[in-house]
Amino acid sequence: MRSREIKRKLGISTRRRSINLGGFGEKASVVMSGITSGARQLPRFRLAKLRRRIGVKRAIGNGRRGGLNSKRVKEFFFQACVVGLILLIVVGLWTAMRPGVRVRVDADTVAAFRVPHRAIGMLRVYAAENAIPFAELFAVFIAENDFFPEKHAVYDLSQLEQLYVADFNRLLRRYNTRSLTPYITMFENLFSEIEVFPIPTGWYEDEAAVMFGDSWGVEHNFQGRPKHMGTAIIDRKNIRGRVPVVSMTRGTVSEAGWDNQLGYFVSVVTENGTTYLYAHLDSIASGLAVNQTISAGQHIGQMGNTGGGRDSRSFPVHLHLAISPEANFTRGNFWLNPYPLLRYIETQN
Repeated sequence: MRSREIKRKLGISTRRRSINLGGFGEKASVVMSGITSGARQLPRFRLAKLRRRIGVKRAIGNGRRGGLNSKRVKEFFFQACVVGLILLIVVGLWTAMRPGVRVRVDADTVAAFRVPHRAIGMLRVYAAENAIPFAELFAVFIAENDFFPEKHAVYDLSQLEQLYVADFNRLLRRYNTRSLTPYITMFENLFSEIEVFPIPTGWYEDEAAVMFGDSWGVEHNFQGRPKHMGTAIIDRKNIRGRVPVVSMTRGTVSEAGWDNQLGYFVSVVTENGTTYLYAHLDSIASGLAVNQTISAGQHIGQMGNTGGGRDSRSFPVHLHLAISPEANFTRGNFWLNPYPLLRYIETQN
């Protein structure tokens, strides 16, 4: 009685039907459940109720039994995203810390910057022709040559393209990324900042105007430093206030005024944090002030021979140019030899 009542509530037929068993001549009464025919006629909400009772889950999208439910799909995609993120982090860490040749060179050798200045222009052309980042190519070139430790050494540049450009990717992979990146960044900043020679073009074309050489490391006792840490651009006629001086870069005037050792000087800082110091000026350009934004080629003063403490006015009229880039490979103030950069920009201008 109870089973009939349940079937009746579910809308399942309980009629008795007679089935002819053929030659046996007997009739058998069989209760036909009608699940197959009757269930199709059930309303949608009753079908769902029936499925819940018998424990059948509807598949996603195709209506088959035993399919994945939406909760499991969401969990699967979440886990896949987490695994992918972990793999990206691992690959990034491995790239930064992977084994490779580490750049091991003392800061003094880097600061001397004895790279052949002709190589700078040649490498820049090769980089443009082969779609290679110039700063990376240049960093690999100097790293392969141990930052050129010998002063006045002669280097054969005829094989430059074959040795460093054709095989660039293999050479770059040789180096530990973390140790080479600070040098790449420094050179990228420098070569993107410097636009003009510090003496205006009209003056520099006059062969009698100025002269300069690689005076980095020359013995002297200026500002308590035993060696010269810059480049001296000398007025050939040795006349104070004759030759104008301009900023090599765009930037902000961080300091301008008088110092007992530097004389009249102007310090310009670029957006990359590089400091360009112009010292021993005879005078500072009228209207130039601290925190003023200036452009490349803007007049900042006249060449002189001021400063030097007790030896004031005792040395030739010249511009003392010094460059201090951001250097993450060493601590404290880092000054770089401007000479190769001056020769390079001289040919570009």
